[in-house]
Amino acid sequence: MYSGATRVRYAWLLAVIALSGLAIAGLRSRPRTQHPHRPHYLLINETGQHDYDLAFRMSLKLAEKKSGIENALVLLSALPPSLSIEQTAVDLFSQLRIGERTHGRGILYLYSARENLMKIEVSYRLEGAIPDIFCHEAEEAARTYMLSEIPQDFISELMITTNLRAMGSADDLTPWSRPKWISREFLSGGAGALIYGYSRTVADLESAIRRLPEAELRQYLPASTAEVSAQRYLASLEAGVGDPRLPLLTEGSQLFRAVVPRDAAQQQRIGAYFRSAAPYRLLFARELAIAVPQPNHSNLPIVLRRGTDDLWYVDEAKAWTYFHRYEDDVNFFVKYHDNPFLGDLRALNLPHMERAIYDGQVGTPHLAPYPSSLLEAIQALEARIRAAPQEAANYAALGDIYLFEANWISKAIAAYEKASALAPGEAAYHWRLMDLYMNASRADKMLVQLQYLSEHLPADSQTKEWYRYYKKEYDFED
Repeated sequence: MYSGATRVRYAWLLAVIALSGLAIAGLRSRPRTQHPHRPHYLLINETGQHDYDLAFRMSLKLAEKKSGIENALVLLSALPPSLSIEQTAVDLFSQLRIGERTHGRGILYLYSARENLMKIEVSYRLEGAIPDIFCHEAEEAARTYMLSEIPQDFISELMITTNLRAMGSADDLTPWSRPKWISREFLSGGAGALIYGYSRTVADLESAIRRLPEAELRQYLPASTAEVSAQRYLASLEAGVGDPRLPLLTEGSQLFRAVVPRDAAQQQRIGAYFRSAAPYRLLFARELAIAVPQPNHSNLPIVLRRGTDDLWYVDEAKAWTYFHRYEDDVNFFVKYHDNPFLGDLRALNLPHMERAIYDGQVGTPHLAPYPSSLLEAIQALEARIRAAPQEAANYAALGDIYLFEANWISKAIAAYEKASALAPGEAAYHWRLMDLYMNASRADKMLVQLQYLSEHLPADSQTKEWYRYYKKEYDFED
């Protein structure tokens, strides 16, 4: 299952790097024989946003490990004076000797935030496998996706797809495009978003959704049975429908689609993955149901939620918050011990069902009746926070609404950071932040939380092992 860049985060987290002595603005005048020191996995980030540097560098590492191609990523705050992005890419490719140690097989991804431009430069040996038209379409798509809340997801998926094409494994994939439904109102405020980030609210997005042009989506209404709703949802994916107004989605899932926009090609890729994992088995637990894929296929379960109107809605957000799939494993994991399906999943003898990832450490919030107004629930909590600004539990509850109802990671992080600051000894808040930082590709902060937990839970050998493992994985000393 994808989320911009296959929202499987554990392996896409990586390291900040400083390239002393390499001045981008002076590339043209630098002698081409000069070889500045450079790291093995090449990331240059000259923007003011470094939260995702560890994630970017791990993406470079994994791409090379899978394809044998050197991938390099350069993020500029602005292009050098008097240079086009095309010339800048050519100069960088030569100066940094991209692909030299991988037998002439190299790819450069160059993005300039002020101009909101991307250029993909490939070595001569890869030009046949990665044609200009593919690069051009991805570069055009970047003008939308690099202004979304999570641009690192687009870059990670871009690396995956580009390397698959180079390996001859993705020739049949439809290229990216700007989603037909999207408007500028869904972007984060213009060029430079990679530096300045998102500041939208639920009200902002709901208003923008209501103002979208009319679309004919009546064939995707919620049904009175979970099976029919699941089939209509799969049909929408196969048709490439990424519109957040899909009627059978929960309100929070519609917001999730607005925060993480997908184009038709991405939805069709998700649909293809789902088709390959058929037939599905339906499991029921109170007001929830899941459509469980066959094992050994790259999918999460489809989560469905029965409303008080006796209709079944698809809860895309909970697919990502209740379950997890690591990048190096096709089978999914259950995240929380109180997942109501864990026993039935074990009975199916599926892989990884021995225990939940966060076994007893942190759980899921109470499931409120649906439909209900997400905006009203958030406003009620915000009122409680104003009345008692030092009450950590109110911030945690707000974070849980953003996370479990809409999978709006940045909003959930902000709420839980406040909760943890007010109650620093509450281990559950550190667990939630560790998970949120992992899913936001912020590995440095994830490691800080794991270190804290490993030190404050001396009897928890699993947590200590996790910290040692991740610390080693994200050590990029060259």
